[in-house]
Amino acid sequence: MAFKDGDVVMIRKDAISDPEWSGTRGTVVEIIDNGQMRVRSDQTGDDKWFTPEQVVSG
Repeated sequence: MAFKDGDVVMIRKDAISDPEWSGTRGTVVEIIDNGQMRVRSDQTGDDKWFTPEQVVSG
């Protein structure tokens, strides 16, 4: 799926990342050329980088 800035996404529970982000809902705030996206958590307001495979439409 092609994501864009402003999309609401959820971090996959099986994604390799910080466990506190597992299942977190957030908003895509930036996408760079290699496809990685910066997601801002709805719960904490913190940002973290993810690949498209690590997120699902939320």
